[in-house]
Amino acid sequence: MVEQQSMQLKKMNSNFITNKGARKSNQDVVLIKSIGLDKDIFLLADGMGGYKNGEYAANFIVNHLYGILKIQTSFDKSSIQLAIEEVTMALATENKKQDSNMGATLGGVIRDDDIFYCFWVGDVKIMHIRNQKIVYESVEHNLKNELIENNVFVEATNAKKYNHVVTRSIQNDVSKAKIGYMCITDFRKNDFIVLCSDGVTDAISNHQLLEIINSDKEAVAKLSEIDDRLQKNANDNYSLIFLS
Repeated sequence: MVEQQSMQLKKMNSNFITNKGARKSNQDVVLIKSIGLDKDIFLLADGMGGYKNGEYAANFIVNHLYGILKIQTSFDKSSIQLAIEEVTMALATENKKQDSNMGATLGGVIRDDDIFYCFWVGDVKIMHIRNQKIVYESVEHNLKNELIENNVFVEATNAKKYNHVVTRSIQNDVSKAKIGYMCITDFRKNDFIVLCSDGVTDAISNHQLLEIINSDKEAVAKLSEIDDRLQKNANDNYSLIFLS
């Protein structure tokens, strides 16, 4: 698989792919690390701000966030939000230094023993799959969903365009870095969690993704099939983290 990386973590099985797709460079960044005994962190940032700035911002965000989270002793929505705000302020300072406007959308999962704290800012997707079905799917922070939430009619011809207008991100404004949040307290043996950037969701439908994930293949083979499809169909950088 071109530009693909994979990683296996003790106790929690995880694999991921990341690829530039049809773009000239890959501005997606994946970080997977242990943060203590029976604690792991999985982060996926999708950079914004042009060729070099997007990749720089994504790396800046995941590494700063990891540095904050690894010293926390417990997690909840409030503590994760505070960490995101701290990273946002640090990036705003960096933007001022570089006279830039770079940023990124972000999705993350923190495993603390058998509890999974899931959070996102922007359009990185998180799905919880059980019994071959998606039992939870995050709602992207984009203009289409914001208009729908506010009971504003969205014409079908504009829906796709509005999908790509993110309304929340980690950039310069703490007020626009409000996380979406979901906590999984009953993760089961045959469950899966998927994090993916919009380069994946734009090119593969949920039905197609489930078809591959629900196959009898090993995790690496499933990711290989997903990667093969994305190499043919993706118009953007794409990244996917697969947890089981």
